[in-house]
Amino acid sequence: MTTATIAPTDAEIADLCDKAAEIIKANGFNKRYLYDTRQAADGRLVQLCRVDIIGALNIAAHGTPRYAGSPLVYAAERALEKRIDRASLVVWNDEKGRDADDAIALFKQTAAELRAEAAA
Repeated sequence: MTTATIAPTDAEIADLCDKAAEIIKANGFNKRYLYDTRQAADGRLVQLCRVDIIGALNIAAHGTPRYAGSPLVYAAERALEKRIDRASLVVWNDEKGRDADDAIALFKQTAAELRAEAAA
């Protein structure tokens, strides 16, 4: 028996991007890994640690910065990648000078453009 996978809608991806932006605002921005492992080692719950752009998507989708094979997260990653001029989100995230404001702006821009495209 096979299970059909329904592709996430643009509205669902936009909502996830908005939630991920709020996660970055609340938790802070991390580079080089999904979440700040030092904070986690000090006893902070991983869902409350600083996160990178993909960790924020993961928390917004399923409550932890770790990957869980979410089609929604994968679709959001693809939507974000279409709006950057780097080889990948990881490269973009970890670039020198990149900060929380940049990540939040990318999430918000992506959400707004997806909603506009869906409304057209």
